[in-house]
Amino acid sequence: MSTAVGTARSTLARTGSARLLAISSLAHFLNDGVVFFIPVIGDLLSQDHGTSTAVVTAMLTIFYVASAGFGIAVGLAADSLGRRGPMMAVGIGTLGVSLLGFYASLSFSGAGSDVLVLVAAAVAGVGSAFYHPLGGSLLQLGFPASARGRALGINGAFGSLGRALYPALFFVIAALGISKPATTVVFAVLSLLAAVVVAFGLPAQLPGRALPAGAGAEPAVADPPGGGAEPAPARSSADPPGEGAGVPDPKPAQATLRSLLTRSVLGLMGISFFRSLAFIGVVSWIPIYLTTERHAGLSTSLGVAVTVMYAGGIVGQPLFGLLADRFDKRVVLAVDSLGSAGGVYLFLSTSGDGAGALFALAVFGMFTFSGFPLLMSLAADYVPKRSSTTGNALVWGVGSTGGQALGPLTASLLMGGSHAHLGTAFAILGAVAAATVLATPLLERTRRSSPMALFG
Repeated sequence: MSTAVGTARSTLARTGSARLLAISSLAHFLNDGVVFFIPVIGDLLSQDHGTSTAVVTAMLTIFYVASAGFGIAVGLAADSLGRRGPMMAVGIGTLGVSLLGFYASLSFSGAGSDVLVLVAAAVAGVGSAFYHPLGGSLLQLGFPASARGRALGINGAFGSLGRALYPALFFVIAALGISKPATTVVFAVLSLLAAVVVAFGLPAQLPGRALPAGAGAEPAVADPPGGGAEPAPARSSADPPGEGAGVPDPKPAQATLRSLLTRSVLGLMGISFFRSLAFIGVVSWIPIYLTTERHAGLSTSLGVAVTVMYAGGIVGQPLFGLLADRFDKRVVLAVDSLGSAGGVYLFLSTSGDGAGALFALAVFGMFTFSGFPLLMSLAADYVPKRSSTTGNALVWGVGSTGGQALGPLTASLLMGGSHAHLGTAFAILGAVAAATVLATPLLERTRRSSPMALFG
């Protein structure tokens, strides 16, 4: 009898984990599809709508600043309320509303259009602040440490799939006879529908996994006996004995924001910040660079080039998630940063938008868009589980998104107002990305988990 009950519970746990991964991956697909579609909107505004470079730069900067600034509020609210699923739905829905704002801005001209662009960018920034800290927390709490990287990698691959498909789908839909402004409405409706699916598909709480505020006596998910756990990693002063988000935490009260800012968390935030500053500085201007300097034009060829770049993460995220479970995560993160910088220089060594350039963009994308499983796995090791969403918001929201906020502006300053200097700006940003490996010693070593079944 006890064996049958145990088998039933195991089957239920696997089903719940699969559902959690599936719904959260759908949300990641929609979220990143919209987020990385915004630079294409910037190109559309610049080339077809006559919007100035200053307004496009302001749009991108406002978007990323709003995302970074609102992320901490999302993290604190989620760790206090525990209602991560409904909050994720709110974020996806807000992104849908922002696309309606961009549609309005593309439908009008003059100063009013510029104002609408900036308002839509702010709304999009707020909406984009929800997914990554919430999605990372759901998977950190919903999977054991030995499968966490793979779960995050699979989930991240769907985010990369969204990034890859949205730019290409935009031009495909527009080619069917729908105007380019009206095409944004199609994606807005998709986001609003997805928000409903997420709201009803994800539980408000994770029974037996997520902890209410003030709790913390049990691990989020315990590794099964014989799971091959290695000795516990070095820990920060904010942690009780154990492994951050995946171990018992005897403290009765929720950790303060200040207590989370340990050397490892600050180091990870710094690495995340400068990585994103460099990579998003390149990514945000790639469409305009291809259009103006490599003469791709506002056509399907531009959509294909951007899609190939984003598609690299579809392979890279599961790969680096697997590597994060098996090797020293700090080293894997350093390799990822160097590989992405190498992709920048490989792209600059090509010409036009032919096969060589597409291959270089795929390499660049494979490394650049693989940070989610690496950063979230490390964040889980450095913060207590009761503060997992806030820890994610620090690393991803303040660190990664903060860098994203300054990336477009930095690239704009480096090119000195001339698109002809974008190649030089990309080269400098590649060097910045490579230099982040120098901060690796600031991160404490974390344990490596033995292989196990993803839903076991």
